[in-house]
Amino acid sequence: MLSGRFPYGTQVPKAKTAAAQRRLSYRSVLDEEREIPAWVDETLKKAVHPDPWKRYDELSEFVVDLRRPSQAFLNRTRPPLLARNPVLFWQGVSLTLSLVIVLLLAQ
Repeated sequence: MLSGRFPYGTQVPKAKTAAAQRRLSYRSVLDEEREIPAWVDETLKKAVHPDPWKRYDELSEFVVDLRRPSQAFLNRTRPPLLARNPVLFWQGVSLTLSLVIVLLLAQ
């Protein structure tokens, strides 16, 4: 409903064996037109997984993950360089600005 297309395309009814289900590829709901957070896409991916053992055990788990990002997702995502190492970030900015100044003075 979020993307206007099926999460695994139209191949799901044809995937009758476990091997065929493993070959299905999830089609993300993320695109430029919709402002959907990546963690919502990860939640939906887990909720509609072809393997029932990899889905949510309880509906309440799914609802909680839809309301806020799960800790597992937050642990997998990498924060920006400024948050990870602010000194290295500002050293990089200073180096870039220094090179620009040297190039401008050389002209």
